Amino acid sequence: MNQCDRIKLILQENNLKQKQLATEIGVSESYISMLLKKPKINLSQSLATLIEEKYGYNAEWILNGTEPKLKQISKNKTLSALHQKALSQLEKMNDDQIKAVLAFINALDDVEKALCSSSES
Repeated sequence: MNQCDRIKLILQENNLKQKQLATEIGVSESYISMLLKKPKINLSQSLATLIEEKYGYNAEWILNGTEPKLKQISKNKTLSALHQKALSQLEKMNDDQIKAVLAFINALDDVEKALCSSSES
């Protein structure tokens, strides 16, 4: 997998259009288009780092395919890629969004407890 493929994968996994990625990292849409079509054009370290910060992909993976694909957020090395992605998204949220997520998680816990106690009856 070359850098073009890795950038395509980032777009795909995040349901992004080229224009959206360009806006997020402060480059032109035509630059993103060139990155996707011309494997010899290399993304700069600073842009790879911006993508890492915004989307959670390891800059070294973006640049040269060095694993791990996702930036390690937690000290827990056993987290799945999905868990790491969720943590990456949480890092980007403001306090009100975090409160909403926590309320949702607590509601799930309440439902699970209710289901467990009704099955014990």
